[in-house]
Amino acid sequence: MSKHILLTREAGKNEVSQIYLERAGFQVSVVPMIKTRSCKCQMALGEYDWIVFTSANTVCYFFEQQAVIPSHVKIAVIGEKTAEMLASNQYNPDFQPTRFTTDIFIDEWLALDLNQQQIFIPKSNIARDEIERQFKNAGHLVTSCVIYETVFPERAKEQLQRVMKSRPIDIAVFASPSAWHHFLKSYTGDIAKLKIASIGPVTTRAIESSDFAVTYAPTNYTMREVCEILIKGEL
Repeated sequence: MSKHILLTREAGKNEVSQIYLERAGFQVSVVPMIKTRSCKCQMALGEYDWIVFTSANTVCYFFEQQAVIPSHVKIAVIGEKTAEMLASNQYNPDFQPTRFTTDIFIDEWLALDLNQQQIFIPKSNIARDEIERQFKNAGHLVTSCVIYETVFPERAKEQLQRVMKSRPIDIAVFASPSAWHHFLKSYTGDIAKLKIASIGPVTTRAIESSDFAVTYAPTNYTMREVCEILIKGEL
């Protein structure tokens, strides 16, 4: 019998992975464990040298409120999907790290050894402040603004129970600490019996700090890579 995989990213971001895994032979269910919504953010972009996008969501919600990035403002991004979302809005990044992690991003951007810069960081309500803190410590002037918030979808627990009743879940995939923590509140089965796939070191740390093991953690932090290692490891 085919393995049953649960995808937990927010609505609209699971379809490609679902189709890919189903074609490979898995049964796949989707229960979004996070939901995002816009927050009003005051932006005077003309005064900044850089804008930093840390996720595709920050790009999406930024361009809901701001049509243009001034030509003198340089753009830094973390992540393949972030760069893709930026490109869909007709912009290209001036800086990307060699690996899609916050720590590598900080190290490599600071290695540019720039004079004091004015930096704007749109972020979520639960974002880490590591970039802001490290850049300030290096002498840069940083302004951050919450541009969207992450919440628990109203019917997620009910949807998860329906999925569990239809067939036991074998593998659950998480792309953020929020999705993991919301799953913990909602899942009524024995989590220790699940195989867990995690995208990114922050998500992995959140899972492991809850005293659960991560079975699959790709070195390239993308859903495509997760799908590949699940196919290789389970089929």
